[in-house]
Amino acid sequence: MSSSPRQRVVFVGIDGATWEIIEPMVSEGKLPNLAAMMRQGAYGPLTSTMPPNSSLAWASFQTGVHPGKHGVFFFREQHPGSYERPVIQFSSIQAPTIWKTASDAGLKVASCWVPLTYPPEELNGINIGGLLTPDERADFVTPIEKRHELEERHGRVPSDNEPELLFHTAGEEEALASLLKVTEEMTEIGLDLLQREDPDLFGLVFRGVDLASHQSWCFQDREWAAANPAASASRKKLLASVYEAVDASLGRFRDAAQQLDGEVVFACCSDHGFGSITHRFYINRWLEENGWLVLKPDAKRQGWRMLLQRKWQGLLRRTGIARKRMEDGKGIGASPETLIRDMIDWSKTKAYSSFSGGEDIVLINLKGREPEGTVEPGEEYESVRTEIIERLKQVRAEDGTSIIARVFRRGELWEGPQVHLAPDIQYITRDTAVNSCADPLHPRVVEPAVEGRPAMHRLQGVYLLEGSPAIQSNVRVAGPQIADMGATLLHLLGLPLDDHLDGKVMEECLDPQWLAEHPIQTRTGVVELKPRVQGTAGKDDERLIETMRALGYME
Repeated sequence: MSSSPRQRVVFVGIDGATWEIIEPMVSEGKLPNLAAMMRQGAYGPLTSTMPPNSSLAWASFQTGVHPGKHGVFFFREQHPGSYERPVIQFSSIQAPTIWKTASDAGLKVASCWVPLTYPPEELNGINIGGLLTPDERADFVTPIEKRHELEERHGRVPSDNEPELLFHTAGEEEALASLLKVTEEMTEIGLDLLQREDPDLFGLVFRGVDLASHQSWCFQDREWAAANPAASASRKKLLASVYEAVDASLGRFRDAAQQLDGEVVFACCSDHGFGSITHRFYINRWLEENGWLVLKPDAKRQGWRMLLQRKWQGLLRRTGIARKRMEDGKGIGASPETLIRDMIDWSKTKAYSSFSGGEDIVLINLKGREPEGTVEPGEEYESVRTEIIERLKQVRAEDGTSIIARVFRRGELWEGPQVHLAPDIQYITRDTAVNSCADPLHPRVVEPAVEGRPAMHRLQGVYLLEGSPAIQSNVRVAGPQIADMGATLLHLLGLPLDDHLDGKVMEECLDPQWLAEHPIQTRTGVVELKPRVQGTAGKDDERLIETMRALGYME
């Protein structure tokens, strides 16, 4: 019988956390648990995916591969034969997760509210689906008997999407109270599972920081606050209060991890950073202005309908009627994206972008792929794509500010068997601080974002690792990217790394002697990634669309 100690990992993610907030608060004597991890472990910036979107990034974290292999390029995905782009779900991920890899190796796993895990896959343990769960009525816990047990002990198991619905429909005080309540509920249930399930691999993701950052970043931004003193005065500490609540929960998991038997590594990371929004770029308006997108003669009439529909839906949300109608399965009327899609004369259109906004992409209206494609594959496709790319690089705001930092053909940004599912063109805005919008009738192509919300993601997130004897103490290491986290956690569990992984073990964070005693093992030929074949688009769950709108990912 082996005398080697049990190797275990306890992971707590903080969606949207950034050193830009953490380090000043630590300097002020706040966030004691993150501060302790910095002193006693390895930490530093963690480069997100390109673009730094939660969908791509959390998929890369939990698979250890880049988007070209896992197949997630945004919260929506392409479906040949349809202009509809449904919201992704767990089945969109085309590479094995670290949860499944550990489970298949015979390890006990508890995965709790990790984004993109709904519907939850079966594991040797428990799986609670995270972001993209429609609401708490959904079957988001497997096995189901575990949910029943948790409900008996805790009253209920919260779904992941409750706080953003409140930020979308209620005042900030009510939204913050709900967010903190759900954070506490998740903490209590997570600690219960850590004790009762006794997993080898435990994972839980708090998204409160991300939710609060989208809506309240501007209040603590000095430049914006100086220009808007009344708006920021009473709310400048809102985001800090969420960081403090999550740090307190992190500390409880950290303490619990230290009580476990074996060699335990306590790990933490975010999927991206955060920063202010500077401009809005109306990409479909730009495409229309340049002749690649053509509207029907009655498009302006449809535009008025869309405006009235938005105002009506906004009223329903503010009064709480929208939530009740969602609960009753009635919906709240035609979506802006449906109205925009119906404005377009597809017989004359060569290119278009997202109808729901939030995506920095251009799609070619390709024959044989789009229902009414006009652009021939091959030479014409490449010609149109090249022309759009070159013109995108020249987009400026009215004051001459450059809006687009880089533009990629999909094969230039990603590689792997799922690249055929990626957008034809992916652009990255300047400092990722520009919000791409869908409305093709907006009077301006680019305009300043004077209200400061919603804030936007940044490329640099955070990571922290702690635990003797594996992890070095008080060492800051720059350079890791988010797929490296998945590979590193697998190695810390004593598992071999499959040859399909893009992520690398973060060796500079590990104690040299421990690493020498636990050399990285690899295996080949176990995982075969195949191109995903998709049918026509399915119908979205309207509750989930509301969640995406609330987050600012859709209009």
